[in-house]
Amino acid sequence: MGATSDHFNIPEIKTGPWTREARWKAVEDESLEAFIDYFGRAMQNRRWSPWHDLPVEEMREHGHKLSKDTVDLIEGFLGIEEYVGDYVLQGLEMFRKNRTRRNMQLQWGAEEMKHGVAWEQVLLHSGLRTEEELKAYCDQVADNRWTTAKHKGMDTPLGVSIYAMMQERATFYNYQQVRLRIREEYGMPEKVSKEERARGKEIGAAEAFRVVSVDEIAHHAIFLKIVQIHLKYFPEMTLEKMQEVFDGFQMPSLRLIPNRRNFVRAVIRTNLHDADKHLYEIHNPVLAAVGLENNEALERAVQEAKLLPKGLGPQHVTLGKNGQFVISTAAD
Repeated sequence: MGATSDHFNIPEIKTGPWTREARWKAVEDESLEAFIDYFGRAMQNRRWSPWHDLPVEEMREHGHKLSKDTVDLIEGFLGIEEYVGDYVLQGLEMFRKNRTRRNMQLQWGAEEMKHGVAWEQVLLHSGLRTEEELKAYCDQVADNRWTTAKHKGMDTPLGVSIYAMMQERATFYNYQQVRLRIREEYGMPEKVSKEERARGKEIGAAEAFRVVSVDEIAHHAIFLKIVQIHLKYFPEMTLEKMQEVFDGFQMPSLRLIPNRRNFVRAVIRTNLHDADKHLYEIHNPVLAAVGLENNEALERAVQEAKLLPKGLGPQHVTLGKNGQFVISTAAD
């Protein structure tokens, strides 16, 4: 994006006095810059339509090769993604007086809307579900409502951001694993072929999971940035909320989807996701992204943040990867 993007990637470092009002002003300013950069990248690099840009003819050709477990996984993810309306509504109510976060919620929701449609298109064009079956499934999804109250720590805007940071990373990992399953069942190598690279698309349903995965890791990145901004200016509050959300984290709406039993059984049989994978592929990488080496470091940081002297700004406080803070009171 040239000079404009560079400007938004490097927010101006502000100086004190670090009153609570000044900290929130800095959070708002940097959050807006982060959203503008995110929005620009989305418009340039991630514009696609689930109705127009997926290789549906290849889905028809190879659909019969997909196993029942893979089909149950795709249908379950359809159900989870179809709660996008509830996800957006809950956020809009929480962010009603915060213009930047409201707009971010709207943009995020518009992108997430495409994901449920993509799984619908995969099931339909692969010959795995009829239009009538898909409509009945989505109608069942709409019979239940998802709320933030179903997840620990999502009672504040910061908690929502921390949860989304973790959730989007988990979804990215899960979708990448399903993409590899589809390639294997299609009889394709794990590595993308020269022909696929040349045309810019993978084969059939694997392409749907590729393009949705690109969205999901971008979503992880913007929520990670929002959390990092809060951590810079409100370390105690942010670290405590991180610990609360992480301790109670679970996939959204898992208990609400119509095919939850088949979905969970498929997850177990395929070894798609378990406690160890969550720890090593999702939890620990998220901790590393915010600058902490492990869960013990998070626990140490939570306690040490309570002891930080009041009035010090981000130019004075540095969080080490072991969870210890380094404080400098040198002149700005």
